[in-house]
Amino acid sequence: MTLSTILLLPQLIIGSYTSKGNPGIEVFNWNDRTGIARKSYSLRVPAASYQAIAGNYLFSVSEEGDGKANVSSFQLQDGKYQAINTELSRGDHPCFVLFREKSQTLYTANYSGGSVSVFTTDKGKINPLAQYIAYRGSSVNNDRQNSSHAHMVTLSPDQNTLFVTDLGADKLYAHRILANGLLEENRSEIAITPGNGPRHIRFNAKGDRAYLLNELSSDVDVFSVDGTNLKKIQSIPADTSAAKVKGSADIHISPNGKWLLASNRISSNQVVVFKISANGKLNRVFHQNVAKIPRNFTFDPSGKFVLVASQEEDRVQVFKFNNVSGTLTDSHQDILVKSPVSLLIR
Repeated sequence: MTLSTILLLPQLIIGSYTSKGNPGIEVFNWNDRTGIARKSYSLRVPAASYQAIAGNYLFSVSEEGDGKANVSSFQLQDGKYQAINTELSRGDHPCFVLFREKSQTLYTANYSGGSVSVFTTDKGKINPLAQYIAYRGSSVNNDRQNSSHAHMVTLSPDQNTLFVTDLGADKLYAHRILANGLLEENRSEIAITPGNGPRHIRFNAKGDRAYLLNELSSDVDVFSVDGTNLKKIQSIPADTSAAKVKGSADIHISPNGKWLLASNRISSNQVVVFKISANGKLNRVFHQNVAKIPRNFTFDPSGKFVLVASQEEDRVQVFKFNNVSGTLTDSHQDILVKSPVSLLIR
């Protein structure tokens, strides 16, 4: 393979926890024909549990506590990301980051802080914290829901509302986004079944359906979407085991919009495949056993591969995905990374 070929390959960005001495972000050249990844370089970011890409910019949280939690930015130059700057997030343990192109604003969901932090940016440089919204809530699971835990931030289909999942309070919050990218602090709230623990939510390409993965119950809730109004039309288990303690992690829709996948950990280590019917409801069709504690996973842009980050076994598994049957097949081309938890391909 020539140098020019390598530079044309997509980049696979793997974020990880760093208690094992690993750098935090590792970048690989991703071959979307063969499903083979080759290490290129790394970036030292503590507890780099989630990243976002916007054009030539990369943003990463550092999921730390004790006032050290922060978000960092990088710019792609000559094929490599170079550090720009870092700002404190105020909320402890940020576990999700999102960039809104229209207003050039950055949002983090802070798990232990039970909050959302908002930053303005200037050509990738993160400005000091512009807004901080803390939630106050709880629910029925005394071990996991004694306070609010913001787990994900995502944009509505029209990009004008920020949705926040609160695992601790069993709620979804919907904040109107102002012209400058800051949030209207008054919000609408959508109650989730007590004890479910909402974690990650995805909208379909048309914007008329939303799919919410609940961490504690391992149920996927399907909603019809009308603006910021979400109406539940189905709830289907992603984890059908008899275990009392469950822990689903991530959810994605395939690039062609026909399949929805979810990952389970703790009670079972699986990626579960659902077929999306014409009315948006789900039918469970397949499950694939994977390495221990699968956190985030991702489709590659072609839809031919699914990459699964195994936090406990220090590897990312590469599966071939069959777009006709919805089945996954292990390619046995594991990518060795310590404590991987976040995956992006650009």
